Amino acid sequence: MLQDISQFIFREAKLLDDRQYEAWLDLFEDDGMYVVPLTEEDRPGRQAAIVCDNKMAREERVHHLVHHWFPAQQPPSRTLHFISNVVGEEREGAWHVSTSQMIYEMRAGDWFQVGLGEVRPIVARVEYILPMSSQGFRIREKRILMLDRAGWQRNLAFIY
Repeated sequence: MLQDISQFIFREAKLLDDRQYEAWLDLFEDDGMYVVPLTEEDRPGRQAAIVCDNKMAREERVHHLVHHWFPAQQPPSRTLHFISNVVGEEREGAWHVSTSQMIYEMRAGDWFQVGLGEVRPIVARVEYILPMSSQGFRIREKRILMLDRAGWQRNLAFIY
């Protein structure tokens, strides 16, 4: 089962790397959450977060990235995900999975645009809650725990 879960997570990462954001939305349950917290405390809605998106917020984020001129994403970020240390256990009717991820992000640019053209690594533990449905795994929650989450973050307007 862990191999199937790993393949699901690899496919999710490829969708993000290929900027297939609308297909990425379809991986979530309707009440699913996409969270990039500032702390490891498990108090959704009661702690500061970089991102805490329910379905409507995820759809709005994708709509801006795909259909609008979004200044923080001009030019758009290019990403490449490396995923390792996939471990999980089944409990309460879903798989609780932890991965180690290195996400490289870069926005192409020229020497007039400070910070563009630099490859930036983002190191994170990414935790998933993945229930199984008739269509396969679904994302109930994706939580990105960046290693340096309390430090200064550059442009975070792309999807991890």
